[in-house]
Amino acid sequence: MADSFTFVVVLNACVSVVAIEEGRSAHEQVIQSGWDSDVKVGNCLVDMYAECGSMEDAWRVFNKMPLHDVVSWNAILVGCAMHGHMVRELLSILNRCVKKVYNQMISLLFVFCQCVVMQVWWMKGCAVMLQ
Repeated sequence: MADSFTFVVVLNACVSVVAIEEGRSAHEQVIQSGWDSDVKVGNCLVDMYAECGSMEDAWRVFNKMPLHDVVSWNAILVGCAMHGHMVRELLSILNRCVKKVYNQMISLLFVFCQCVVMQVWWMKGCAVMLQ
C-alpha cells in the first residue's frame, strides 16, 4: 500500500515531465487510498495540476483540502501567476490567505512579546543578583 511519501514522489515526477494524465491517475489512487486529506499530498496535487496547466483542477483540489499551509497558498499563487491570471484574482487569494493566518499571527506576536518581556525580566533579575 502506498503512503504519503510515495504519492509525493510520484506527483513530483509527473510535474518534472509534465505528465498530467499520469498525475490524474495518481490522483485517483490518492483518493482510493484515503491520502487526499493529507496536506503534503494535497500540496503536491495542487502543484502538479498548476504546473501541468490545469488551474481548474488545481483549484478543485485546493478548495477540497481540509487544511492549507504556506506551501498550499504558494502553490496556488504561483500557478495563477504562471498562467496569467488577473491581478484582482491574485489579490483575492492573498486576502483569503491573510484572513486564514491572521489569528495565528496574532497568537505568535503575543507569544513573541511575552518572550521579550520574560527576557527583559530575566536580564534585570540577573543584573540585580550581580550587583
